[in-house]
Amino acid sequence: MVGLAAYAVMRVSSRLSHTRARAVYDLFEAVDFVAERLPDALSAKLSYEDVQEILLWRLDHLRLRGSATYGRGDVTATEAEGQDEEVVTSDDDSVDYVLAKASESGRDIDALDVVVVLDLESQYLEVIGALGPPAEESE
Repeated sequence: MVGLAAYAVMRVSSRLSHTRARAVYDLFEAVDFVAERLPDALSAKLSYEDVQEILLWRLDHLRLRGSATYGRGDVTATEAEGQDEEVVTSDDDSVDYVLAKASESGRDIDALDVVVVLDLESQYLEVIGALGPPAEESE
């Protein structure tokens, strides 16, 4: 019986060691992570709701580029991902997208706010193992 259990554990462990781990982005965890690390000046300016909106807009931008998905059945992300090209996202593009959405919504969010929030989000993504290697610049 012990031998069978040991075999089962080794087999599952071996399979898991060859399976690519999926990082799961938890929006509420990300908002908390970012909000807790905001500099005091931004903490006084941006609400949790503002931070959440910035992160949602960023996620929406990544979905449109094929770099993120809301999970199964996310047609937008699946179509973008299905293209035969490597997906590279630019922080500048994300900032521009978020600023456009903030402007549309009438929120008092400027470029520096977005840059700081997205930088803190990148730290969160690194902590959960969701960042790939940096893309090499092509000439």
